[in-house]
Amino acid sequence: MLLAAIVLQASAVSFAPPLDTPLRVVSEREDGPRAFRLERELRFVRDGTGYRAEVTLRAATGETPDGSGALYEAGYAALVGTPITFHLDGAGTLLAIDDMPALWERYCARVADVAAARHALAPADRVKLAARIATPLRALPPERQRVMFASLVSAVIADQGMAPGTGPVRLPASSAYGSAAPLDGMRTVTPLPGGLFRSSTSAAADAVTLEEVTEIDPRTGLIARSTKTLQLRSAGLEKRTVTRITVEPLIR
Repeated sequence: MLLAAIVLQASAVSFAPPLDTPLRVVSEREDGPRAFRLERELRFVRDGTGYRAEVTLRAATGETPDGSGALYEAGYAALVGTPITFHLDGAGTLLAIDDMPALWERYCARVADVAAARHALAPADRVKLAARIATPLRALPPERQRVMFASLVSAVIADQGMAPGTGPVRLPASSAYGSAAPLDGMRTVTPLPGGLFRSSTSAAADAVTLEEVTEIDPRTGLIARSTKTLQLRSAGLEKRTVTRITVEPLIR
């Protein structure tokens, strides 16, 4: 009976985040010699039949061999300290982001300024270059803009079942995996002490290998920690990217 209860609980992970509880979320990415880090405070509150996720970025940094940083992180750095409100339905799907036009404008301006500053130009020419760089970013459709910001919340929401056992898995082709073909492999789910479940996935396509280990709390539907290692092979060269996410209660 106990085993059946565990299997039932694990196979039906529902979204039930802790309410009015600040969480500390850290996303880190190692991309060859580049290292990027994004830290944020996240809090969920009830909002009708859904939820409101309140996010405040605390740090957005990037380290590269030439000290130039990364434009992606540079854009988010413009929003450090600014509360961002996301509206979600009862399953955790994004519905809207408050003040999105103003937030996106700040993001675009920061990306453009950092990119232009990397060139040895007169101040007037640098302003013109920044404007040219920002123009295509500002022209992105609103849904593309929301997708970029949505990862600040969606990255911590579990998106897979947790039935214990081992079985085949097929991951759809995605630019996130750098593959135009689906990735086929195996996934193993095991229970951990304290009520968490660990999902270990190994999948590959012709030139892509993915190893991902994620620990999920089925009581909340949130990730506790995750490590994804992506290996890309092209023209005799290999590129390895490691992405880590940790979620924990914020202790002030």
